[in-house]
Amino acid sequence: MKQSHDSCRDLYECSCPELDLLVEICLRSGAVGSRLTRAGWGGCAVSVVPIDKVESFLKSVREVYYTPDPRRAELEKHSLFVSKPGGGAAIFLEY
Repeated sequence: MKQSHDSCRDLYECSCPELDLLVEICLRSGAVGSRLTRAGWGGCAVSVVPIDKVESFLKSVREVYYTPDPRRAELEKHSLFVSKPGGGAAIFLEY
């Protein structure tokens, strides 16, 4: 995931300093992978975090990225959340 983020940043120039910072903070906070997602250019990041590290991850990202900046702090409740992976795409065939 990190290589993918770096590629988007370096080859396609579709990241921004804030998003690069967020990905680095996520990795330092316990994510095993983190990268920009959506269209980039200030979009959002997705991180893969082991279940036993989720609470400490959220606390760290909150304290290091969101809390110091009042603009970010206002967005936190809509921006920092946990989701579980789903089953993925599937094709249903009728016989």
